[in-house]
Amino acid sequence: MPYAALLTLALSMGVLLAVYLPVLSQSGRIVGSPILANAPFYFFGLVTTVILAVGAGNRMADFARLREVPGWMFLTGVVSALMILGSTFLIPRIGPGPFFVLLVAGQIVTGAVLSHMGWFGAPVDAVGLRKATGLLLVICGAGLVSLR
Repeated sequence: MPYAALLTLALSMGVLLAVYLPVLSQSGRIVGSPILANAPFYFFGLVTTVILAVGAGNRMADFARLREVPGWMFLTGVVSALMILGSTFLIPRIGPGPFFVLLVAGQIVTGAVLSHMGWFGAPVDAVGLRKATGLLLVICGAGLVSLR
């Protein structure tokens, strides 16, 4: 896949996330419980993932390989649930603009640290003066956008 297509896909995922989380937040308000509103989304997410995996050619033997994944890595499901819950709680209180700016700032700073250290298999990409300045600008920008 051409690099420009990959960048477009990443941008599109950001657009989807920007719509997805406020919709979840609204469903939490409709149901009266952000926790309860989470359940059907994970069910449909699981069904969609299995359909996509089978459509991509994965077979039962491939699914069985999930047993090889270290148990602690499944905690990402807990993190996902907490992130969704956090968004359903925060978006109605601070608004989608500040929420997403802070969410992205947190991702950028954490991504830089992960890349700098090479953690979780990330390619090592040291944070030098230029990147540190950019990270500081991201943090300042998030503050300027988010403060009332």
